[in-house]
Formats: sequence, structure tokens, C-alpha cells
Amino acid sequence: MELIVIDVSELVPPEPMVEILKALSKLEPSQCLKVIHSREPFPLYKKLSESNWCYFVQSLSEKRADFKRFNIFVYKRAQSDYFESLFTSVPL
Repeated sequence: MELIVIDVSELVPPEPMVEILKALSKLEPSQCLKVIHSREPFPLYKKLSESNWCYFVQSLSEKRADFKRFNIFVYKRAQSDYFESLFTSVPL
């Protein structure tokens, strides 16, 4: 598995969605996109669910109430068994 990482946490809407969709258009079947985001992109989840993509969300919290970070792992639906087994067995 090759992990492709993009950080959209400092971008303002709609740029995170644009950058994520651009990265997904280049993703190979054996690759997984890790998106670092400052919030949960619910419109993105809807688009992914309607398409050929699956995702796994890791919510990270800090002691500061004003800091939130989410790692969103996106992968092709055809590879879901492989990636989901990784997410449940390996610390991210």
C-alpha cells in the first residue's frame, strides 16, 4: 500500500473539496489518500458514498478545545477489504 498524503486543514471552502477530488482522480488502485483536515467534510462523504470510494475517519483531539484534526483515508471500493483490514489492525 502506498499512502498519498495531502493537508487541506488550512484551506477555506470549497478548496479542500477541490484538492481532495483532484488527488482522487490521480489515485491508483493500490494507493490510499490520507487527507489531513481541520473538520469533518460531510459533503465529501456524501460524494464518496455515491461514487466508487470508501473512507475511514480518524478523529484526533488535543487538550485545546479550539483544535480539531481529522485524518480521512480514502480508497477505491474494490480494495475495501484490504484497506479496512489494515485500519483495524495497525495504529495510524
